[in-house]
Amino acid sequence: MNTESKDVIKIGVYEYEPYIYVEENGTIKGYYDDLLKLLRKKYDFEYEYVLCNISDGLEMLEDGDIDIMLGLPISIMESRDIIFNKKSISQEEFGIFSKTNISVSDFESNNELRLGLVEDDHNAEWILKFFEANNIKMEIVYDKNYKILEQLMKDDKIDLMVDNAYKKSKYEMIYKFAGEQIYIGGNKGSADILDNIDEAIKEYKEQKYNPIETIQAKYFNEDYNKKLIEKIITIIILIVLSLVVSIVLIIPQIRKRKIRNKIKYRMKNDNYLIQYQPIYNPRNREIAGFEGLLRLIDSDNKIIPPYKFIPEIEENDMLFDISLWILKKVIKDYDEIKNYKCVKGKRFYISLNLSLNEIENDVFIKKAIQILHKSNLGPNQICLEVIERVKMNDLEKINKNINLLKKAGFKIAIDDFGVEYSNLDVLQKLDIDIIKIDKNFVDGIGKDIIRNEIVLFISKIARAANKKVILEGVEEKEQDIAIKKIENNLLYVQGYYYNKPMYLEDIKAL
Repeated sequence: MNTESKDVIKIGVYEYEPYIYVEENGTIKGYYDDLLKLLRKKYDFEYEYVLCNISDGLEMLEDGDIDIMLGLPISIMESRDIIFNKKSISQEEFGIFSKTNISVSDFESNNELRLGLVEDDHNAEWILKFFEANNIKMEIVYDKNYKILEQLMKDDKIDLMVDNAYKKSKYEMIYKFAGEQIYIGGNKGSADILDNIDEAIKEYKEQKYNPIETIQAKYFNEDYNKKLIEKIITIIILIVLSLVVSIVLIIPQIRKRKIRNKIKYRMKNDNYLIQYQPIYNPRNREIAGFEGLLRLIDSDNKIIPPYKFIPEIEENDMLFDISLWILKKVIKDYDEIKNYKCVKGKRFYISLNLSLNEIENDVFIKKAIQILHKSNLGPNQICLEVIERVKMNDLEKINKNINLLKKAGFKIAIDDFGVEYSNLDVLQKLDIDIIKIDKNFVDGIGKDIIRNEIVLFISKIARAANKKVILEGVEEKEQDIAIKKIENNLLYVQGYYYNKPMYLEDIKAL
């Protein structure tokens, strides 16, 4: 592309909104103006506008007084000594405008209508041929430009006028025509200019996104501005939503971090403590083990119920940390409890609750095993109670980790059996040691035939599988009497009837 020439190119333009129009301050605007600014990015040239009428512009172009003229159809080559660029710059559409309530069907019956046309406007030829083909006769009034035609309409000197279909006119367009492809006209001295413009247009058309099409849409797509406004509004909404979402996401994260730090502080400063509820052999009332239960002490040294602080731990992803803290605490307390009179010289274990997430977490499994190995405890002295539902599709992963824990020396129990676990096949597929039957079923022992039979059935299944059974929530003497009648030497009990959760000093006093 030739980019060396810096001569100012004289460009003839005639006012034809929205292609070219002059604002009140004299600034020239429109499609052609935007197009030329875009072409300059590919073809470095300087230019100046020469405002003229169509007829005067054509003569100036032929005489060499201007270099190129925008907005010409190739059809005028038949009568003019003009050359053209090869790449179309627009597809023109024009229409017939009226300020009265008139339709095209009235044309044939009203020979007194006056139509305003611009001299040498190629669109005039289209209109006249249309009238001739449809045997329409009316008075034709020619003038030099569209502004004069608008004044004639205002002064009631014409009834109709031809103008661009995309113009924001105060008159009603009653008929629309598809016009010709529009090009840039030149003379023999401007051939290089036209070639350079064609090369620039070609380069833009070969791009994935052609900016010329964007400019055309701006001026010739009736929905463009509406869509542009909608797009801007959409972008603003998205920005606002993004900020809102960011705030919505950030604030919970800040709050979550704050709560996590609070929980870590409580662990570090022993605001959490473990109470132990004994697990008994109902046949001789000997202690077989303890369940460690997490508690929280407030600033007034009062115990906060688990339902008030456990959800906080769960919702802020601190079960992993809390569970490891409990494991370390339980191991430490075991060394003290083993010297108490109630269990001294006897085998017992301490259990702690774990969520299914921890059992499935390989990192937790590894850390738990490391903690146990570093202790002085032998095998089967710490029991891990799984407290969530085990789904059949989770069993393979869970069983793998359970086997790792058992090999390391842990006991494994399923807590709340009968409520959270509906599939008895779990007993066969998971290598567990203890089944803890939920208090809901234990409450019915000796009173409710169905619940009584359920407990007996689970006890029988567990005994056949050589697994211990613990009945939770035993609170009444009638329950104890009924439990002692169950023929199962692997059956144990836990509940307020025997002992409530206790501090270490209370266990020492047993």
